[in-house]
Amino acid sequence: MYKVSKFNLCFEQEGKNFLYNSHTGCFVILDEDYQRSLESIRETKSHQVPELHIQKLKEAGFIVDQKTDEYKIYKYMTNQSKYSNEYLGLTIATTLQCNFRCPYCYEEHVDSYFDEKKEEDLLNFIINNLEGRKHLSITWYGGEPLLQKDMIDRVSTKINKVCDERNIDYSASMVSNGYLLTRNVAETLVNNNKVSFVQITLDGGPETHNLTRILRNGNGSFDKILENIKQICDIINVGIRVNVSQNNVKDVYGIFPILMANGLNNKVSIYFSPVTAHEGACQSVSESCMLTEQFAKWESELIDYADSLGFNMGKLYPTNLGGSVCTAVTNNTFVIDSEGDLYKCWNEVGKANLKVGTLVDGIINKERYVKWVEWDFPDKCLNCSIFPLCKGRCPEMSLEGESFECNQLKYNIIDRLIRYFNIHSLSQQQVNKVFIDV
Repeated sequence: MYKVSKFNLCFEQEGKNFLYNSHTGCFVILDEDYQRSLESIRETKSHQVPELHIQKLKEAGFIVDQKTDEYKIYKYMTNQSKYSNEYLGLTIATTLQCNFRCPYCYEEHVDSYFDEKKEEDLLNFIINNLEGRKHLSITWYGGEPLLQKDMIDRVSTKINKVCDERNIDYSASMVSNGYLLTRNVAETLVNNNKVSFVQITLDGGPETHNLTRILRNGNGSFDKILENIKQICDIINVGIRVNVSQNNVKDVYGIFPILMANGLNNKVSIYFSPVTAHEGACQSVSESCMLTEQFAKWESELIDYADSLGFNMGKLYPTNLGGSVCTAVTNNTFVIDSEGDLYKCWNEVGKANLKVGTLVDGIINKERYVKWVEWDFPDKCLNCSIFPLCKGRCPEMSLEGESFECNQLKYNIIDRLIRYFNIHSLSQQQVNKVFIDV
């Protein structure tokens, strides 16, 4: 006996009946015969369905065995990832200071840096926690991480050596505002520090970017960042993040012609992120924040506009997260600030009352550490058809049991799928080595 998958999304568009499964990623058009078969299975009449239809629908994941608990499968996959000892993931804030003063930033820019003692503590912490690991990943963060470029060089050199000696796979990335990221700096990051990806923020075109991405002296930063991106995009993968608020959404459209005019189409990736009001400093911009449903609408329209210009946004095909949720709820991942304190979430960096430990003492706040690692999927998500794509959104939003807005995919996934349909033929798609032709 079979039942219809809880991860099916059915919708009609221009006379066509589409069916997508967020677990397998299969996406098809159903003819009338298959529609009848699916309805029969939904009514527990599997015995009336042709065997070929059963085979095809099962291969695609649109139907599952009656006894299958699809949620428990994801619970198992997530636990495998969360509690694996093969991986050590670190986000290291080299300093809490920054050369920018962005109004929506949630961090307090205090003069905190890694001195010689704390740098030694950091190296000891990393080396002592590499026992039995197969993978080490470091994300350089801040403040602005490149304010401590020499520290990144020293630590990377030593970690590279240790990982080579122990046959540990080591990778690194960076979150930077891009202002100090010249070609010479990028070459060092790539060749000496194994940094293969950098995320840089551009808040729309220069008109609004220069109002939010402000240097400490009050000047704008757009032209310098754009020039740096042009100089480095051939040697390091650049992902451009665009923070979208009520204040800049109209100007965000202007970023695509600028990137194209500067020869950056097909050379950088770009994604949009809504400005949200965290506690503290960013509460001052809460009025400009968007509700997720509103952001989802703008996101779809921005993607359509980019497509109309010929800017390559990529497939943007919705795929499941597998065992991943967030590093904050993973056992062997930490955010380390320049005071030598350990945190679980990026948004808590520098808030000493929320730390879970220190480089020297290890985990000292077990209650908070366990609260993060034992975070579970919110109840409202368990019967959602796109649960595998989101898995409860950001754990910080529901850590204390608060209500929260759903991921924007909840509101624009059909737009994403139709966009993909218009670009690619559905007659023969390969997803997880399963071919569907219905």
